[in-house]
Amino acid sequence: MHHELSVAEKIKLYIENNFTPEELKKVSKITVGIGKLAMVDKNHIKEAFDLLKENTDFKDVEVEFITNELHYRCRDCGHEFFSRGFETQCLKCGGPIRVVDGDAIYIKAVSFK
Repeated sequence: MHHELSVAEKIKLYIENNFTPEELKKVSKITVGIGKLAMVDKNHIKEAFDLLKENTDFKDVEVEFITNELHYRCRDCGHEFFSRGFETQCLKCGGPIRVVDGDAIYIKAVSFK
């Protein structure tokens, strides 16, 4: 839960630092992208954010989560592919791979009333 609280605090700071007080009152939803490898609990982030937003200009803002699939790129042949699970080698040539997307947490969208 400690890591999830930190994520919730960063969402709150993002909102506070990027919108004027007038705009804050119009924000209805924050969509957060979470990669499968981020290893966080969405429910705990939501609970922490709900506590942090009390007594703010954006106390009615809803937080929504979208899970990002794992996106890999082969270091040898450059082949890119998506996977629902953890991969250790390229599906095309068997070479070493790196994660392109699916390990981060970020603000994907902000919706207004």
